[in-house]
Amino acid sequence: MGRKKKEFGAKEKKIFIRVTEGMHELISYKAEKSGLSISEFCRRVLLNQPIKKLPIIIHDEREIAQVLRNINSNINELGIILNQTARHLNEGGEINDALLQEIRKTLTTLDISINDFNRAVEKEYGKSG
Repeated sequence: MGRKKKEFGAKEKKIFIRVTEGMHELISYKAEKSGLSISEFCRRVLLNQPIKKLPIIIHDEREIAQVLRNINSNINELGIILNQTARHLNEGGEINDALLQEIRKTLTTLDISINDFNRAVEKEYGKSG
């Protein structure tokens, strides 16, 4: 996207104005709500250019929080299984099919939870990228 610099040239000149504390707070507030710096906000006002307010976005993170709790639970479960496996192996035990099956099952559950999380985030915030 083209920048205004091309239209007006580099910003080399300064204009100083004095404002009261209240005016400064109001200008700062309006600039922030517009997503602009104070300088850019003032330039747009002085040049009678449009100033759009940023949309208010309200997110409901309950679904995301629940999925994160599920992921945390799955990670804890995997940690327990891995600790039991390490203890078993350290005591001279052998790796068996049941042990590997339990690890695979927990990893699959964790993978599903992570995919659920990604879908919940995309649904709530939109796809990024």
